Amino acid sequence: MGLFFGSKPNVWHAAVMKTVPPVTPRPNEEHRTPLDPKQAPSSTKSAHFWVSSTYFAEGFPYAIVHNIADVMFKELGASLSVIGLTSLFHLPWNLKFLWGPLLDQYGTKRQWLLLLEWVIPLVIAAIALTTLSLPPTAILLASVGFFLLAVLSATHDIAIDGYYLEALDKAGQSRFVGYRAAAYRIAMLFVSGPLLMLMGRVGWFGGLLLTAALMIGLFGVHRWMLPAVETPKQPLRKITRVLWSRQVAWIGGLSVLVYLLVRLGTQTTAVKGVVTWVTTEFPAIEKLGADQWIGLGLLSVLLMLLAALPTLKRRMANRKDHFYVAAFTDFLSQPKVGVILAFVILFRTGESFLMKMRYPFFNGLGMDVEQYGFANGTVGLFASIVGTVLGGKLIARGGLDRWIWPFVAMQNVLNLLFAGLGAIAVAYGGVSLGLMTAVLAVEAFGAGLGTAVLMVYLMRCCRPDFKAAHMAILTALMSLSFTVAGVSSGYLAEAMGFMWYFVFSFVATVPAMCLIPFLPYVREP
Repeated sequence: MGLFFGSKPNVWHAAVMKTVPPVTPRPNEEHRTPLDPKQAPSSTKSAHFWVSSTYFAEGFPYAIVHNIADVMFKELGASLSVIGLTSLFHLPWNLKFLWGPLLDQYGTKRQWLLLLEWVIPLVIAAIALTTLSLPPTAILLASVGFFLLAVLSATHDIAIDGYYLEALDKAGQSRFVGYRAAAYRIAMLFVSGPLLMLMGRVGWFGGLLLTAALMIGLFGVHRWMLPAVETPKQPLRKITRVLWSRQVAWIGGLSVLVYLLVRLGTQTTAVKGVVTWVTTEFPAIEKLGADQWIGLGLLSVLLMLLAALPTLKRRMANRKDHFYVAAFTDFLSQPKVGVILAFVILFRTGESFLMKMRYPFFNGLGMDVEQYGFANGTVGLFASIVGTVLGGKLIARGGLDRWIWPFVAMQNVLNLLFAGLGAIAVAYGGVSLGLMTAVLAVEAFGAGLGTAVLMVYLMRCCRPDFKAAHMAILTALMSLSFTVAGVSSGYLAEAMGFMWYFVFSFVATVPAMCLIPFLPYVREP
């Protein structure tokens, strides 16, 4: 294991650490040896590169699953219904909080990161081999391969987020939050643009093998340059005991049983009648996606655990084998956890309403798909990256408590620009393409500032012993902000008209802003 994943710090890291004075561990962080950018300037310089490369590596397989799979299946002759099922490949990202605690308990984040970057290319190469089969078989085998790739990629995300939290102090985490976002989006653009074009030229087999080679290259870079910053609680090899444990077998069997009961139950006349009645009476339910149902389920479980928290803590006080439940109870033991949950869920609500109706609004003003793609995907993307990078740097220098109000206000107030465009269109009979593009860019810049605030705050809500698990929980809860917008945006826009709808999108941001004065972790301890 050490040969591939480096159980000891590499030579570069050893040279750096000679210049770093010993760091006194804080309570509950005895297992962590952080890199303090203030104490190790060379580490900070290197962080510009490894933060960018690791988050490029995070976005790379994600984009392969989400941008390559449906195109490849279409080229292989899959039906539209089969192509639609590729959306199920997103489930591992929604469910990753379920296995997040394992990465905190077994091995180090660096070991997990390197292990997955070694296995992911093998799976991509296996998918390449499936393209040599005839279409029906190729589609079936590729589906299995893409789903496995999705599980590995989602786990890779947990490892990278956890490593970022372990390797940098709070100032460093804030400073580089923009680089994370930029590198991730560049990976998405690279896969959906140049790499997909190359696959069109050389074919799926050659293109996917090249993709695997690129991932191996990232593994080599990270194997060489990522410093070892963490001592494992338990060796990584011991995770096999968990994976083959009786509890996992029970959970797996119960999941299969529930799935079969649901599948069989929906075929009965009585259940079909109930489903038809519910969807007729509450048509908005049909608009909820799997990620939103998972988010609602996670929130329900967390609330039940919160109600039973004192009892759970008493039962686990003298037991060390309940690390999995401890990851969730430790999260819920934070001060003002109800305020944290509400803020995380509500923070993106106004933006989610805006995003749902943004293209229909601009299309109604005369902007076609190509123009919108340039304005939103090029100008807006650049403005968003600039906002996130700038926001992260300013938070690192001045503190979250200084910038949270200006950045959140800018993110939310800019929603009113869309209402202003609607008023101008009514008054003057139209709006110029340049003005629409400018509004998109300014709003994207404000959203970037808001992203910096949210990501920095989420990182502060990750407790020392379960950083990877807590980040996975928090990111899963974020999807709930899109639930309300997903089921009601169309109805509200039709009832209000676009101008007042965008005013409402600003009003929807007020509850989250009202929670800011009560948030813990905003000020530095």
